[in-house]
Amino acid sequence: MTRKNFFRSILAVAIALPMSLSAQVDVNRATYPDYSEKTNPDWSLMPQQGANKAQRADGATKAQRPAYVNNAEKKFFPPVFNQDGGSCGSASRICYMFTYELNAYRNLDGKIAQNYYPSHFVWLLTNGNSGKNEFVTSIGVPSAATYGGQTYSALFGSQDCANNDFGWMQGYNKWFEAMNNRMLEPVNFPAHVGTEEGREAVKNWLWNHNGDESFHAGGICGIGVASADGNYEARIPNTAANSAAGVVNMKYVKAWGPQVDHALTIVGYDDRIEFDLDGNGVAGEKSKDEVGAWIIVNSWGAWWGNKGFIYCPYAYGGASFNRDGTFSQNWWAPEIYKVRKDYRPLRTIKLEMEYSRRSEIKLSAGISADINATAPEKTIEFEHFRYAGDGNYGNTNPAPEIPMLGRWADGLHTEPMEFGYDLTDLTNGFDRSMPLKYFFIVETRSWGKGSGKIHNASIMDYEFNLNGEETPFDIGNGVEIKSAGNKTIISVVVYGEEYYAPQNLSLNERVLTWTKPIRSSHAIAKYNVFHNNGLIAEVDAETQSYTLPGDVELDGTFSVSALYDDGNESQKATAQAPVAHDSENKVINLKNSGFTIPNVFDQKYNEMTMEFYIKPNSLKDWNQSAGPGWGKFMMHANASGSFTIGWDTNNRTNTDYGTLQVGTWTHIAFVVKDKTMVVYVNGVRKKSFSTSSYSGVGGWGDFVFSSNGEGNAQDASYDEIRVWNKVRTAKEIQNSMNAQFAGSVLPDELVAYYKGDVITENGTAMLRECVSGNHAAIHSTGYSVETSSKSMGKTSATLSASIDPVSGTIHAGMPVKFSATYSDAATKITWNIPDAGINNVTITEPTVTFTSAGEKSVTMTAEDSEGKTVSETITVTVNEEPDADATFKVSKSPIILGEKVMFIVEKPQLGYTYEWTTPGAEVEKAQGLRANAVYREGGTHTVTLKVTSLTGAKTATSSIDIEVLDSEPVATFEISPAIIMKGETTYLTDVSKYNPNGWQWTIENPSKKYIINGQHSSFTPEVSGVYDVTLKVNNLVGTSSTKRERALIVCNADSKNGLNFTGRDNAKVTAAVTASRHDAFTVEWWMRPESLESNCLGIGESESTFLIKTDKDGRMHVSANGNTGKSSTSNFVILNEWHHYGVIVADGYVDFYRDGEYFSTSFVSLNAYVPSLNSFSIGKDNAKMNGQIDELRVWTKSVKYDDMKAVCNAPLENPASMDGLLLYYDFNQSGGDVIDRSGNGYNGVRSGFGPDGDAWGLSRGVFCLSSENSGKNGDVTSDYITNYRAAFQHSNTMVNTNVRNRFYELTGWTIENAVTQGNITTGAHVDAQKDKCMTFTTTWDGFSTLSNHKVYQTVTLPKGVYTFTANYHATWEGQCGNSYLVVDDAKNIPGVASIENALAYTQMAAKGSAMSNKVEFILEEETEVSLGLLVNMNDKICMTIESFTLVRENTEYLEADGLTAIEPVIETVEREQDNAIYDLQGRKVLQPQKGHIYIKNGKKFLAK
Repeated sequence: MTRKNFFRSILAVAIALPMSLSAQVDVNRATYPDYSEKTNPDWSLMPQQGANKAQRADGATKAQRPAYVNNAEKKFFPPVFNQDGGSCGSASRICYMFTYELNAYRNLDGKIAQNYYPSHFVWLLTNGNSGKNEFVTSIGVPSAATYGGQTYSALFGSQDCANNDFGWMQGYNKWFEAMNNRMLEPVNFPAHVGTEEGREAVKNWLWNHNGDESFHAGGICGIGVASADGNYEARIPNTAANSAAGVVNMKYVKAWGPQVDHALTIVGYDDRIEFDLDGNGVAGEKSKDEVGAWIIVNSWGAWWGNKGFIYCPYAYGGASFNRDGTFSQNWWAPEIYKVRKDYRPLRTIKLEMEYSRRSEIKLSAGISADINATAPEKTIEFEHFRYAGDGNYGNTNPAPEIPMLGRWADGLHTEPMEFGYDLTDLTNGFDRSMPLKYFFIVETRSWGKGSGKIHNASIMDYEFNLNGEETPFDIGNGVEIKSAGNKTIISVVVYGEEYYAPQNLSLNERVLTWTKPIRSSHAIAKYNVFHNNGLIAEVDAETQSYTLPGDVELDGTFSVSALYDDGNESQKATAQAPVAHDSENKVINLKNSGFTIPNVFDQKYNEMTMEFYIKPNSLKDWNQSAGPGWGKFMMHANASGSFTIGWDTNNRTNTDYGTLQVGTWTHIAFVVKDKTMVVYVNGVRKKSFSTSSYSGVGGWGDFVFSSNGEGNAQDASYDEIRVWNKVRTAKEIQNSMNAQFAGSVLPDELVAYYKGDVITENGTAMLRECVSGNHAAIHSTGYSVETSSKSMGKTSATLSASIDPVSGTIHAGMPVKFSATYSDAATKITWNIPDAGINNVTITEPTVTFTSAGEKSVTMTAEDSEGKTVSETITVTVNEEPDADATFKVSKSPIILGEKVMFIVEKPQLGYTYEWTTPGAEVEKAQGLRANAVYREGGTHTVTLKVTSLTGAKTATSSIDIEVLDSEPVATFEISPAIIMKGETTYLTDVSKYNPNGWQWTIENPSKKYIINGQHSSFTPEVSGVYDVTLKVNNLVGTSSTKRERALIVCNADSKNGLNFTGRDNAKVTAAVTASRHDAFTVEWWMRPESLESNCLGIGESESTFLIKTDKDGRMHVSANGNTGKSSTSNFVILNEWHHYGVIVADGYVDFYRDGEYFSTSFVSLNAYVPSLNSFSIGKDNAKMNGQIDELRVWTKSVKYDDMKAVCNAPLENPASMDGLLLYYDFNQSGGDVIDRSGNGYNGVRSGFGPDGDAWGLSRGVFCLSSENSGKNGDVTSDYITNYRAAFQHSNTMVNTNVRNRFYELTGWTIENAVTQGNITTGAHVDAQKDKCMTFTTTWDGFSTLSNHKVYQTVTLPKGVYTFTANYHATWEGQCGNSYLVVDDAKNIPGVASIENALAYTQMAAKGSAMSNKVEFILEEETEVSLGLLVNMNDKICMTIESFTLVRENTEYLEADGLTAIEPVIETVEREQDNAIYDLQGRKVLQPQKGHIYIKNGKKFLAK
């Protein structure tokens, strides 16, 4: 069989089921929970059809494409990593695809955390009524630096999608960053890679995004595979071609498994590689498809495959193999992400709210153009709060008491959550320059018991101000949220910036006319004229018409925008070209093809009618399928000729058998009103039903008439497809079902109209849409446009039209909109309003401004296709222009220095101008309905607003004095990354509020402290440990500090991978061992458990031999030979944190260690030993393991104290040579059984885990104990010095017998150069009459004098800063003579002659001048030192020392370097350069602002 015939043989299969034969694929959803069988074929990805089938849409050919592409070699690709948990879908699509596609477009380095994206931000909501597709399209994804990790966040700890308490980000700015990183809806290749067309299409995408020159490299794509039981160890054979390609002996996929359980990513292809797939000894037989491979990256770390990659022969490019070892032919139709290019949010909502049971609530936002509306016209649901957050799709009743922020690494966070949601798509279709009413809606479950409150809410407008204009909801001290099935609704009216669009755009013959925009404070520079979104002309500001040149076709959409003198452009006013009446009725005949209706169903319709004619070419069950699918909406034909339509399989209806017949036209109409659906056939009502589960239709995006396989695709002709946003009556349907609509106006409330004719846009065939230009892309060349014998005439509806009543009072100088209601027969609506300058304007809804008061005539004329007309004239009363109203309010009080404050007009008047003066603010003058100010100086400031009417006859001015206060700061900070290796760098970023001007960071644990002075700083610690971080800030008003425990984890060594048991109830690792009786036995390991139960975390064999387990209180139990001991307290085992644990069985006792330190001992029994073992397990049936484990070692000896510390904080080196090491699992692998590194061969057999690599995740946070013997901080006297305070210990020997029972020999100190004369020894002694202080007495009571008398102790101290102090007694003498307090790094202290050579010393001051003497010294490393007194006393004096203290401060003092997690500025450019510039969130910036950091050509720069 030739290669050509090979492809031909599977072409039919490709067309039949392009995704991967999804109806037949066996999927393991327990291990691949976010798998989706939904496909979204995008036919624009396919090569053009014709003579050169390999030709791409941009004209490039196969011959020009390189033989090898690997996009993982590009700078845009992130580091290969190891996923955590079963997050393979998000690992592939977010960590790899989302990251790479954004970076390839933005030209950014994918190796830094600011430019790669985390899996768990998306994956954790898998069981929450949303998923990764909704996140990338509607929410966006923050960077790994912002989130706190590439997989899970260090802020929240390792969490699983099955958890009901996973954490959400806190802070609007973080959510706003995510909004900027977006994709369009993911799509699939329509033909699979088992076909030549499908294979070529994927290669073209990998090569250079199908010729999209806005990208800097090719694309990548995602697939699903059966990983379990596959063969990934086969080696590429040694052939000349393979040797030249450098791939000999590299690993390739020999076979996939039988059940899809894992997601992977294709990053390239290689047409050069030769395989011997049939094992006949001949490699590279093209007729057998043995040439070429996909290059695939896995998310199981660099230990898997070829450093994380593998080759898959083209011949095996599918999801699975059959259980008999043959390829299943389930070919891939890979999924791709298309970047939402240059996207930035224009309108968002900013919220601060709380609710105690988050899975009870659904959040949504709505909008209306009517500012008096009580309900929105259009709504969107917040994808991450759709009864979500319980790990069970919000169905847990009662809902768990989990607050909105969920659980973080330090526990549940019950404080209000501050976040945002993008409302740009909600606002699309509305004129953002006009007043719009926004709604925020909280719905609750009927069983809801939670409580909560909306504390603050505001709409942010970024359209003309990148820093945002904020309009707060007026909710006072907040709004309590109603539970138990009730709704809580708040609303606010937002007045857009006064860049108004032209009004009353009309197309008459070939002349476009319009009227000036509503008067505003901004001047118009010119008008831009567009045809189908392409600029065709620029017209000066005084002209309001444009004659279309002859080369512009009279079709599609014409629009005009106003360009204002400050460079800002209005939205476009649009007018559709008149729809022509076709003499021939064109229909589209689809032959196993389909089409996609865009935009029309982006919004939800509570009332909707859809109708069409259909003439089937064939009838099969499920063909003629259309809609987003069951659970949203679907319709399809059946072999019986019945037609099925509804919301889901329990809420649908079937028409009668024979409704549809092959070769016969049938008219189908269905009408939705809230929860009821009615189906009409040929204008006759046939079926109706109601549902309690759904209401309305839409809100899902594209409406697809499927081409997905012969069983689902369209095999029929279609004509006159119409969508209405109203309930059409039977009469209305009957009147117009046999008519075509034409003219300059289409029927009222018709939102989409497809007559059946086809146009071409950018090389893509489109079914033309006549209302708004929402043309439907046709999926393949399997269609034809034909002339139907069924003619479409005019509607039988009677021509009628009337002017709608105008609500409210009409005033001169203020705009008013007129509208009309008209029947389907109307083809043209013309208005004459002479006093407003409207003369024979063809438009449906004119907006006019009367310049004077009085009675005004308004005439509307409707015309039908035969030229008949009906007219209505009304007289309206226009009142004098109203008095100007300049009242306004201030958005917040008090106003803090440096904060933005908004000034909000109380009663806005369109057409009036607004001038603001704000002396003392950064910007002191502003124009428009909205103004804001930032003050840098405190005190009283006056804000003044002047309002002027259209004629200038009415003005008003008002002023408000505001108090700007300087406030004490509020400290808050960020750390990124939060887990590092010693020697690596993290960044401390101050985000404190209220203008601090002093900053001090304290980074400390019990043995090490760093103090950094300054605002932002990089930080590179050389000492490992778990550090608390405190930021203290201050200004002239006050001081604030905040402390975050365990904020920074610095690891001593790289632990690489650990084994993850999360979400795997029956997972265990069991090794067959041969171990005889041991009287001493040690097990030590690192563990991060996620939950505690009565019996859990089992390690060992059995209670009768040896078993470790933990109870629900965190107390560890150890059984040896049937005897059990336990840790002394509960909470020995700590949840959600990495800690090292050790247990030692020896001499009848069990010793417990944590983090290398002895914790407690439990007596077990004299018979407590470890008998012979036959097995050793991690996880037991009666004590299941959960969480993550790493670095497990079993020793047949006691590993205590310093020995424990020596081994627990780093991997074992040369473990096979270590004495007494029975078993060692370091888990540094990506699959297979657990390898025993001890050399004893006790490999652990894994069972109950998912896909091979899913359980192996990075164990970041292991080996986080202090990396040196750095000791503790603070008072360490008792740790190193003995006999250091009164009552000083002494012997029974008296040093002066002249006074009995008083002067005794001092013990525990080294004493040199004492003077002995007879029965008296002069020197340090203990005086029983002076509270047993250390005393020195000369020439009293027979004592002599002292010279170079030394009293000291020699100790070994860790590195650090020390203070050694000698303290006098409060009562007794402190006469010191010429004595010294001395420290030296020797075994003694020097005499007076060499005192300057001492490490540190001070000459002592006598009591009266000081109550103590101290000396400070620094040790750069662990050092043996001698500390004490050098005493020189000659007179009749006495020195009484009550105590000595030694204080250690292992502190390093650093100065902040000003660096944050954003890379340092590496170049500067001038503002006027016109290359593409982006801000740090990836948004394209037209006007860089001075002093801000931006990105150009992949580099960061500072705008001058």
